[in-house]
Amino acid sequence: MIPQSTRVVELRIPSELGYEKIAREAVATVAHRLNFTEEKIEDIKTAISEACTNAIRYGSGSDARMKIVVILTADENKLDILIKDPGASGAPPSNIDIPDISGMVEGKHRLGGMGLYIIRELVDEAGFIETADEDDGNQFRMVIYRVDDSSLDSNSDASAV
Repeated sequence: MIPQSTRVVELRIPSELGYEKIAREAVATVAHRLNFTEEKIEDIKTAISEACTNAIRYGSGSDARMKIVVILTADENKLDILIKDPGASGAPPSNIDIPDISGMVEGKHRLGGMGLYIIRELVDEAGFIETADEDDGNQFRMVIYRVDDSSLDSNSDASAV
């Protein structure tokens, strides 16, 4: 069932690893309602897990007294996900670099730091939102657009010609 107007789901989860699974299941339920493919839903679940884990580890320093806010906004065209954290570790990274995996394997670079890159590869839009007041913490937004199956069919037909 695709919503005919905007629907908003807001979650507040403790900043403790493990609670990102609640956000993961909530976004999967919303994505199912929007008729995303199973493959795309798995991508979205991975992206939300990475984003929430980053918010827990870095945005609030894994302090379970703090809350991570996840806002899912769904309409007939897209799923918009906003993740807010207290910003305990300061300003978020300003760019998302391609990780040097071979350097990590060779021990030249520290392991990790791939979450933002993975997210960017899995969703249509991803990035931090600048807020007017640094006391607002960090806000990370992801957007996943719905693709009409009939347009996929017509595009594949056109490319076959």
